[in-house]
Amino acid sequence: MKNGLRFNFVIVALAFVFCTASAGFAQRLGGYKEIPKSDAGAAAAAAFAVSAQAEKNTATISLVSVQKAESQVVAGRNYRLCLKVTTSGEKNTADVTITVQVVVYQNLKQEYTLTSWKEDDCGGDDDDD
Repeated sequence: MKNGLRFNFVIVALAFVFCTASAGFAQRLGGYKEIPKSDAGAAAAAAFAVSAQAEKNTATISLVSVQKAESQVVAGRNYRLCLKVTTSGEKNTADVTITVQVVVYQNLKQEYTLTSWKEDDCGGDDDDD
């Protein structure tokens, strides 16, 4: 009787541990994962984002550096990037360097779409370029 009870307790405990571990894994699956700032996909997405935003605003925007890069696998790939950019406006206005967080979607045909561009410090000052 004691062995049967002990066996049932072990099975229940293992089931609890397994369910808890798999639930934690499932929450991370599909989320953004940090990738190297020098990743080729991140670099291409950053270049596209700067070009698309400059065209949209008819402004001159130059990429200074990629401060942080993350990707998410979907039906294609999302790149969430923290970029340091310099913007130039009209004549007689000073160039301004800002930090922006962008999201670029790359579909399965390798085509890019800029889905988000917002001025953001991206979680703090990160001056290592």
